[in-house]
Amino acid sequence: MVKKLLLVVAVLSLLIPVMACTPGESGTVKIGIVLELSGELAPMGARMLDGARLAVREINDAGGVLGKQVELIEEDGGTDPDKGFDRVKELVEIDGVQVIVGPMITPTSELSIPYAQMHQIPLITMSATGVPLSMVEGTEWYFRTCLRDDAQSLVLADVVMDKGYMRLATIVMDNTYGIGLEEGLVDGLKEKGWQGEHVAGIQYNIAVKDYRGELETIKASNPDVVLAVTYADDGIIIFKQALEMGLDDIAWLGCDGNYGSGLFAEAKSAEFMEKAIVAGTRTIGAGSIYDNFVSAYKKSFGRSPETYCDTTYDAVYAAAKAIEAAGTYDGAAIKNALVGLKFDGATGAISFDDLGDRTSGTFEIWQVVKDPAGEIGYKNAQTEVVAWSM
Repeated sequence: MVKKLLLVVAVLSLLIPVMACTPGESGTVKIGIVLELSGELAPMGARMLDGARLAVREINDAGGVLGKQVELIEEDGGTDPDKGFDRVKELVEIDGVQVIVGPMITPTSELSIPYAQMHQIPLITMSATGVPLSMVEGTEWYFRTCLRDDAQSLVLADVVMDKGYMRLATIVMDNTYGIGLEEGLVDGLKEKGWQGEHVAGIQYNIAVKDYRGELETIKASNPDVVLAVTYADDGIIIFKQALEMGLDDIAWLGCDGNYGSGLFAEAKSAEFMEKAIVAGTRTIGAGSIYDNFVSAYKKSFGRSPETYCDTTYDAVYAAAKAIEAAGTYDGAAIKNALVGLKFDGATGAISFDDLGDRTSGTFEIWQVVKDPAGEIGYKNAQTEVVAWSM
């Protein structure tokens, strides 16, 4: 009898520490995050992670969430959809998180949304802009602090119309992001009554790492403007080879994927972008909250925030505010709180429609300029700010 009692006590003693670590019951409140910290998007992902860490530090300094400190559980998607999806599953099934900031990219999000629905874990992406994500089964569990590609495409279409370009070529990644921006631009131009011609459409394999053949096709089509939808590593190769082939005398359009200092790691890539890109686009913040974010980011990390650092910061805040509003650390309750959430973030007023998409925001039109005083020698410079709403 005594042995049995001792055995029961021993078993209970083993169970108590496990129960004490259950998310939401004690300890910290966990927010998962999936970013590309290796692969083609690593330079961008590393800066975005700093935006998330800044948000967590501020939230904790202000008292945390539900009276507890926030713990950011960081995972690397490796710029690979399958790996990124595995990291989402790890956050849910091993770390026990009830809300995830991310995934960062559209292909990983496509895999993750049905899984999020099945496990009732809301996802808040900061940068997956693909339009088809709004049609995926389970998209009601998927929220965005970034704006969709169809909105970005319309801003690019206005650039084409305003500058009078009539022969458009496109060279884009063969994935949902690249094709979505390409189709959005072409469709947007048609809707605006453009009388020009889409003379070449190249959808390239990001793994090839040599795009001379594709660029020869672009050159032979005799365009007066070219849209390039790239990430960092592939973008460097495309722009370097385009410079070598004399394509810098044609106007080029950029996008959020090829914004940032990561594209300047190769001197010829930076030189081409400064000479050829007449306009690129990206989501950006505005106002005092954004100014405070930029100041705090620079002070904390010794460098300026770049693309999607601000939307990542806002996504962490959205997760924290939804947990607080839900009053409990439970995925379904957090999701319901996100549906009605409204707050002013670094990127402006944030609220979500029935599909979880953001209803308003601001785009920056940018160019690359020489920066003799800077360490790299080049920088992105804002030329215009465009407000957008549904």
